[in-house]
Amino acid sequence: MQSHLLQILALSAMETPVSLDAEDIRNGKVKVLRPMRPLQLDNVVVGQYKSCTKGGINYPGYTDDETVPKNSITPAFAAAALFIDNARWDGVPFLMKARKALHTRR
Repeated sequence: MQSHLLQILALSAMETPVSLDAEDIRNGKVKVLRPMRPLQLDNVVVGQYKSCTKGGINYPGYTDDETVPKNSITPAFAAAALFIDNARWDGVPFLMKARKALHTRR
């Protein structure tokens, strides 16, 4: 979440850059990220999907994957509400979600 989604957030929330020069785009992203509030635990959810049956179909859980240790507590899902404290975005939550196994139904 900290790299790809944060880049998309910065590009979406920044003001139009002076030019399409890499330095001007970087400066625009920095101007958005600096006033971002520190992440609060109340604004974060992490979890791990478990095996279940729906409509007669069995869906495996995260620890059912043979490459994952059975006692793993590694989060496979994260969601967060991020806030940018500037005049344009004051009070607007940016909702970010990321999870593993997007290519299969789990």
